[in-house]
Amino acid sequence: MPSVTPDFTLRSTPGWGSLMGFALIIMLEQEYHVKLTVEEFLRLETVADLANAAGVNA
Repeated sequence: MPSVTPDFTLRSTPGWGSLMGFALIIMLEQEYHVKLTVEEFLRLETVADLANAAGVNA
């Protein structure tokens, strides 16, 4: 597994696929009470984007 930094691209994760994306959407909703549409999620590119969507600092 590569080192994960705020500028790490989500889709460059080994084994990335649509199920991992859906799992992250569900995790954001359950853990951070953030509801994203699939379209909104697809615009997230980096760990920093994901953290910003969750309202936390990367």
